[in-house]
Amino acid sequence: MSQFTMLDYIVLVVYILGIAWFGARFGKKQNTTKDYFLGGRSIPWWAIGLSVMATQASAITFIGAPGWGYEGGLERINTFINVPLAMAFLIATIVPFFYRAEVYTAYEYLERRFGAGTRTLSAALFLVARGLATGVVLYAPALVLSVVTGWDIKLTIILMAVIAVSYTVLGGISAVIWTDVIQMFVLWLGAAISIVVILVKVPGGMSSILTSASDAGMLQSLNFSFDLSVEYSVWAGVIGGFFLHAAYFGTDQSQIQRVLTSKSIRESKLSLVLSGVLLIPQMLLFLFIGILLFAFYQTFGDPNIDNLNELFPLFVVNQLPAGISGLIIAGVFAAAMSSLDSALNSLSAVSIRDFYGQFVKKNASDEHYLKASRWATIFWGIYATIFAFFAANLGPVIEAVNKIGSYFYGALLGVFILAIFTKRTNGVGAVTGIIAGMLSVWGVTQFAEVSWLYNNFVGAIISVGVGYVVSFIGEKPKAEKLAGLTLFDLDDDIQEVLKARSEAATSLSDEEIEEERRTSRWPLYLIGYFVVVMIVLYLIGLI
Repeated sequence: MSQFTMLDYIVLVVYILGIAWFGARFGKKQNTTKDYFLGGRSIPWWAIGLSVMATQASAITFIGAPGWGYEGGLERINTFINVPLAMAFLIATIVPFFYRAEVYTAYEYLERRFGAGTRTLSAALFLVARGLATGVVLYAPALVLSVVTGWDIKLTIILMAVIAVSYTVLGGISAVIWTDVIQMFVLWLGAAISIVVILVKVPGGMSSILTSASDAGMLQSLNFSFDLSVEYSVWAGVIGGFFLHAAYFGTDQSQIQRVLTSKSIRESKLSLVLSGVLLIPQMLLFLFIGILLFAFYQTFGDPNIDNLNELFPLFVVNQLPAGISGLIIAGVFAAAMSSLDSALNSLSAVSIRDFYGQFVKKNASDEHYLKASRWATIFWGIYATIFAFFAANLGPVIEAVNKIGSYFYGALLGVFILAIFTKRTNGVGAVTGIIAGMLSVWGVTQFAEVSWLYNNFVGAIISVGVGYVVSFIGEKPKAEKLAGLTLFDLDDDIQEVLKARSEAATSLSDEEIEEERRTSRWPLYLIGYFVVVMIVLYLIGLI
């Protein structure tokens, strides 16, 4: 077996320095917080879509998903089968409101609808949840570096944090998105090479592997059990997973911030369609690598690992040719840095826009806020580093990230549903709903044997129900808290909305306006795609 050679180290170092240099170049163009957080709202849809996928995939998927597949086959694809449905919901509802409001953060919209208290609470919850999850994201590539070099994991965590924070402070959101595009292709290349190597080395190739996987039940993914304790049933995925991803892609600033960088509403929706279509095949790809590794180690002996997160990195280092190993491990680092810089950039955006600019330094110059944004990025880098030291105790990293989010995301989604779909709800009801939603999730985890995927469903439903009922205790919202901010005003003049979308926008042609109206059909296409996915998964299970 080959080990990590000098050629691999050279490839790794050159690639990381190249990506860091490429990202830092964007810092020269950033003179305002709009440039730093929104990229001047000029980034094309396909780059945003790949960036959304890259953040979802990142080093977490590259490391965690093969471990998932190795342990349980395709069953955990149920976590993601709901993504087309979640994207359809977001395209039809939440995304247009953020464009109307011309906001930097999702929580600014909540202030306009409910008041400052709701904005502050929801933004604080995002900071806590995303800050903790970022620690897990930092741990993943640090683990790879530790496995490859033999260095202590604490040293590699600190090293990765320094690289990521430095890169993020310089790069801004433009660097985040464009480096994501590069790393996405590197990850796909690494996955393809790994699959080819395994198919060549395992006697009998694909036929033998599929037979072995089928005999072990690893190709069965659709479990229709109504038992709520079944962790990855179809119902847990479709119901609970829908609320998880609707909240993640629709209310998590690290995702919404990308949507707000696009040139138009139409392009933002296109980016979500791209992610909604490609995310499931991507997850199947990495889960299938885990199945291939299962067959490989059945033939060549036990992998002798203490942690499933080590499974794929060790295979890459020990089984792939010199140079190729370096490139793939470099891809993991590039993925990690892209995920880290997006998280840190969004944490900085919320810190400055929703807290510092509101309570500490009002009406300061844009130059001052830009400088403060960079210091906020450094602070959150330190925060994530501290939590990364404890991430090893959380199990598979991809699951750890989602479980952390499940305590917060449902309640946050609930308050956005109240804001968009109801007129009677007020600020007191919204805040009460968020708190009740989070407490309900805690109660479920403590006193019921229920799949963690349902946490998001429980949090959202309780948040909506309690928030709506409590709102009747107080006064009705004033007209200015409703105008243009609820679903009932969604049919306002699209041309006016689009003209306000970008300072650089010119008058729109009739063809462009009509093209925008056609986007109303896209959610139906995504629902149809979901049906196709379910049929394909059923057929795979018959092999």
